[in-house]
Amino acid sequence: MGRVTNGANGPISGKVGSVVFCKWKGIDYVRGLPRINKNRKPTKSQAKQRSKFSFMQEKLKPIVPLVRLGFMNYATNRTGHNSAMSYNLKEAVLETTDGYELDYEKFCFSKGILPPPEGVQVEQKNKKLYISWKNTSIDSKLNRNRTMLLLYPEDRLTFAEAKQFGNCRFELHDEIALPAGLKIGTKLHLYLSFFATDGSNNSSDSVYAGVIEIQ
Repeated sequence: MGRVTNGANGPISGKVGSVVFCKWKGIDYVRGLPRINKNRKPTKSQAKQRSKFSFMQEKLKPIVPLVRLGFMNYATNRTGHNSAMSYNLKEAVLETTDGYELDYEKFCFSKGILPPPEGVQVEQKNKKLYISWKNTSIDSKLNRNRTMLLLYPEDRLTFAEAKQFGNCRFELHDEIALPAGLKIGTKLHLYLSFFATDGSNNSSDSVYAGVIEIQ
């Protein structure tokens, strides 16, 4: 049953006949009720798209809190997670004979307007990764941007390791511990971005810093 708010001339919310009036992120919209046909099989194209969607859902599942931050301001009418899904489905999925693979070099956990890290260098030592970068920004307000780090494994049985709100941009270095118990030869992909601490929730594009092989 629909509901009218703010008087007779106000917006409608809820179900009216075969349509539903809704509001999401401040936007009023109307959608039709789906017709349910349990016996209808999806087309090949639909099945393929659903499979691709499920693949990306699984890839983002371990890092949902991180992508919610990294993509928070990417689109005004979407959540950070939905924006991350949309972007990476389009840019970071490779189709193979067996299904799908992640294009690690194009994958992003963060997209935004802040200047991204530059000149990133990585050293593996004492079960940690030591990361450095150059600060080419002339805007002192950006110096307090904090790092967000992600170690993403190729092996789906290995946990992703993330670090939110690390060191400041002006410190030019940060570190992240390698997950415990990894076998020699295990491969993880390293990403780095910056996040604003001024309340704007702005972020930079995440930068792919390469593949790390456990020594």
